[in-house]
Amino acid sequence: MTKYGYVSGFLKNSIRQEYDFKYQATILLNMGIPYDHCFADVFRSNKNRERYQLHKFLTNIAQEGDILAVPSLTSLYSNIRELCCLMYTVEDTGIIIQSSDMNLSDNSDSSNWILASQLAHLDYVNYLRKKSTLKAIKKKKYQSTLNTGGRNKRIITPQYLQAYEYLQFHTYNETQSKFHLSRSTLYRIKKQITNKNQHHTTVQSYDANRGDNRET
Repeated sequence: MTKYGYVSGFLKNSIRQEYDFKYQATILLNMGIPYDHCFADVFRSNKNRERYQLHKFLTNIAQEGDILAVPSLTSLYSNIRELCCLMYTVEDTGIIIQSSDMNLSDNSDSSNWILASQLAHLDYVNYLRKKSTLKAIKKKKYQSTLNTGGRNKRIITPQYLQAYEYLQFHTYNETQSKFHLSRSTLYRIKKQITNKNQHHTTVQSYDANRGDNRET
C-alpha cells in the first residue's frame, strides 16, 4: 500500500480561494506526502480542464489498496460525468481516496451518499460561477461608461460647459488651446449638450400643446 497525492485547479480562482491551485497545493504538501508521489493538473482556461496527471496515475501507477490523498474531492472532477467515472474507477481499481471531505473506497457503504453530496456541491459551485460571471459582466458594462480617470463620460462638468460656451464664438483650435481638451472631447460635449437641449425643447413643446404650460 502506497500513499500518493493529487491536486488540481486554476492558478487564481475568482470564485473562492479554497478552489485556488496554490491554496490546494499548500494543503497537499502539508500532508507529508513525498514530493515525487504528488501529481498535479493546472488549468489554463475553462475550455480545457482535462486531468492528464490524474489519468496517468489511475491507469499506469495506481494499485489495489493504494491511497490517493486530495485536499478536497472536488479536485478530482469538474462535472457530473467525471464524478460518475471516478466512482467506477474507485470500484475497479480498489484504491482509496482520502480527503478532508471523506474517504472513498470500493467497499464504502456510504458511496451513494457521497455521490449525492458531491453532486449537490458541484451544483452549488456552478451556481457561484454563474453568479461571478454575471457580476463580471455588469462590472465591465459599468466600466465601459467611465473614463480612465473613473469619471462618468455622460457628466458635463463646469469646465466642459465653459468650453462649450466658449466654442460658440471661437474655433475648435482656440477652444482646444484654452481648455486643453481634445477635438473629439469637444465634439462629444457639443453633441451631448445639443441633444439635451433638443430633448428639453421637444418636451416643453409637447407640454405646451397640451396646455400644461399655460399661465393662469
